[in-house]
Amino acid sequence: MQASSLGERRRSTKRGSDSVETRRIRLGGWLSIADPLVAEAAGRAGYDWVGLDLQHGAWDVGSAARGVQLLDILGVPVLVRVADEELSLIPHVLDQGASGIVVAMASSPETMAIAVQRARYHPEGVRSYGGQRYSMRLEPADVSNIRPSVYAMIETRAGLDSIAEIADVPGIAGIHVGPVDLGLSLGLGMDRAHVNFDEALRRIVEASHAAGIPATMHAVSSAEVSRMIDMGFDELVLTADIGVLRRAFAADLCSARAQIEERKHRPRGKTAAGQSKSKESEAG
Repeated sequence: MQASSLGERRRSTKRGSDSVETRRIRLGGWLSIADPLVAEAAGRAGYDWVGLDLQHGAWDVGSAARGVQLLDILGVPVLVRVADEELSLIPHVLDQGASGIVVAMASSPETMAIAVQRARYHPEGVRSYGGQRYSMRLEPADVSNIRPSVYAMIETRAGLDSIAEIADVPGIAGIHVGPVDLGLSLGLGMDRAHVNFDEALRRIVEASHAAGIPATMHAVSSAEVSRMIDMGFDELVLTADIGVLRRAFAADLCSARAQIEERKHRPRGKTAAGQSKSKESEAG
């Protein structure tokens, strides 16, 4: 999918005035496993976009390039998360065709201004021109109009304290929330039900909407979807690939073991349907 001025279009829309019933909630997938089959499965699942995690996942620049290429062919927008200490990776992953960047541990407007500059060509930014995947992707005649989305991920107290300033950085397409690190930074541990955690989320959503950009919550389980929508989030990143696999493996094993255990207590000659083998024979 061709990188575009998605950030600018989003900034022009005030999300805060939209009702839950009228606004469309976008759902993102999140991949830590650097494998093309996993990427293809996610790409065909129907997510609005898929994220590749270079911060904590097994992806590196090379495997991310292949993941972006595959998802791009499937027509699925790709966001790539990079650590705040590795902003130099931004031009490289964008050259491969990523639709946007998520900057982890974003704690200051200055950091995000640098990230935006690295995602923009001259004269607005400092990104060197390397073609859109070596000129195999379409691009406008004026390449300065290629404006990939840049998102700030709020995960620290400093980021929370500067949320209004970060959201107002020109070129920022939206705000993401990393709930685990944010809770740890606020001294709340893993308690996502704490009143102070809810208050932090509300501050982030309000600042995002005041700036006219969407707020995105990460690591949302199916049981939390309604709550996060009620809090005002515009996009939800569901359970990451490894979490989905763990749960699927566990559920499959649990079901099989339950059936095995049930057989131990079943009267001899009884089938799972409650029919005796003798009656089945008679019927035959």
